[in-house]
Amino acid sequence: MFLEWYCLQAARKAARYSDENGNSGSRPHTPAPLEADCLEIFETGQILLATLGYPVFDAVRKPAGPSESEELFYCKASGADGRGLYTPDGFVVVKGSIGRKSNVQSIKGTAHERFRNKLLESGVMRVEGETVIFEKDHLFRSPSMAALAVTGRSANGWLEWKSKDGKTLDDVKRQPPEENI
Repeated sequence: MFLEWYCLQAARKAARYSDENGNSGSRPHTPAPLEADCLEIFETGQILLATLGYPVFDAVRKPAGPSESEELFYCKASGADGRGLYTPDGFVVVKGSIGRKSNVQSIKGTAHERFRNKLLESGVMRVEGETVIFEKDHLFRSPSMAALAVTGRSANGWLEWKSKDGKTLDDVKRQPPEENI
């Protein structure tokens, strides 16, 4: 019971994924030697899961660099004003970002529409008038999925997300820097 309780607390603290466990539970009484064994098992499981590509207990890493504000990218489109960060784990759309409520006709009835609906159902986004508001920071596997969530249409996130000076995410993160001759 202690191990289950501890795993739920760690996953919720990391906030990388949402859990469907309706029971928060209280910390069960566990003798100290058994608790130590459980923590050792947890650490082993945490490493194994992360190695297999499931970092359930690891918080989303922030981008490396001088300051977070320099790493902020913007996605502006009809009815959308998203803000996000490129991280080693993917692209994070920042809490308070505004997205377009309606989907374009070309994604209606597709997996992309179902993806956006799931974001609404899970509480990542909420509807406000003709827009959606991001209720919390949310990690997407790619900048394109983040742009889709914000704009309600298929999008190349490497081109849609731009720095404050208008450079695309592709220019900033994937293209080699121009050398002065």
